[in-house]
Amino acid sequence: MFSITEQTATLAHINVRTERHGEEPAGAADLKVQYAAGNGTLSEFHPRLRHALYKAEEDPQQGSVDGVKPEPTVRVFGDLIEKIRLKHELVGAKVLIGFGLGGSSDIELDPADVDGFSLELMEGGTVITTFRVKCHPSGEQIKKLYEVLGNEITISITPAVEKQGSLGLNLEPEAA
Repeated sequence: MFSITEQTATLAHINVRTERHGEEPAGAADLKVQYAAGNGTLSEFHPRLRHALYKAEEDPQQGSVDGVKPEPTVRVFGDLIEKIRLKHELVGAKVLIGFGLGGSSDIELDPADVDGFSLELMEGGTVITTFRVKCHPSGEQIKKLYEVLGNEITISITPAVEKQGSLGLNLEPEAA
């Protein structure tokens, strides 16, 4: 399941809007976040996605070290696939954006929905990941988000499943 911890990214866009919660309007926002990382990120979405889209160089100019496989850095389909969209959604995730000195000044958006994933495949093994965070920030949080708009941010996303934790109960029937 997709999660990131203290990833350097860019807050590319903010769309402030209202939603209806019953009869009452409620403030909401969509954040567009983008970051570049190695193609190992693809495994966060599906264990085989990385090797479906990238392969190791067939004739490496540098000799490989014994026992170490070369990394998959060549796009399998060349320029045929530029960008792919993923049908992946995290509902109720915790999104933490570093701000100021950190700690209490950070922007915590909890719960938030993370979706709209698109992956731009680059030669050399870099993947540019773009996604949307749907959230309900306070007025103070909107001000902070506006201050970092277009700049580098540090973002962490914890899926709801990991955020919730385990009760430590063993619900599996025991063997007799």
